[in-house]
Amino acid sequence: MEFHYGSVLFNYIDKETGEVIEFSIENDTIRPELSILKPYFARQLGVINFEADIYAEYKDGILIAQNATSADIDRINPEIIDSVKFHFLNREIIGGKKRNNPNIVDINNLQNGSQLYNSEEELLNEILKDESVKHYRQIRYLLKHHQSQILKIRFVLSPFSFVFLLHGKEKYHIIVETLDTEEATYIWHFDKSRLEENLNIINKDLNTIRNKGRQFFIENQPENFNRIFHDYSDVKKGFVVWKGQLEEGLV
Repeated sequence: MEFHYGSVLFNYIDKETGEVIEFSIENDTIRPELSILKPYFARQLGVINFEADIYAEYKDGILIAQNATSADIDRINPEIIDSVKFHFLNREIIGGKKRNNPNIVDINNLQNGSQLYNSEEELLNEILKDESVKHYRQIRYLLKHHQSQILKIRFVLSPFSFVFLLHGKEKYHIIVETLDTEEATYIWHFDKSRLEENLNIINKDLNTIRNKGRQFFIENQPENFNRIFHDYSDVKKGFVVWKGQLEEGLV
């Protein structure tokens, strides 16, 4: 079964003739990039396999008419797609086990090359539909001020985090903010040159954290690094204090 724009294609092998017949079922909400979600559609719809009713008419051994319908395919609508994407996002992207990848990845690596989400902003907006995540306000703020024309948003796999670029008058500030774990905001401050080289430095620092622990890294932290702690006792107050500390450091 293949997903195309506005249709689902599948092959049927005629048991008597051995002929392979290609059938098409129309559905305006289907797109090729949704193919990765097929197992999730099956679970959402409560079926093991998609079922279809097919019709084929022959005359003198030649196929002259064919048709296919599927109640399962007809049930795939925008609401079902949004629900399935949400489950895929939380299980495969945020909670995925892609731990052998480099610490900092782009959206293509994050999705294993699929095009389910066309941009970093689209992915973040999908994630932030859940306002209960711990750093919702902080990520919204960082997304608003991120310098996307200079650097696309990057991602850290474990714990799932976002890499933003903010700028001050003199320096760039690369910020790593986790989505939903009680970690401080990590900030590296760099001169406005050799951005990719600086990302590699941060990647090495994240490797140090992963292999030797956060405490080891903090005890041996570089001079251009600092943290901002979160106050979870009062969400609104905690964000205001966090924002003030962040902006004070954006030189």
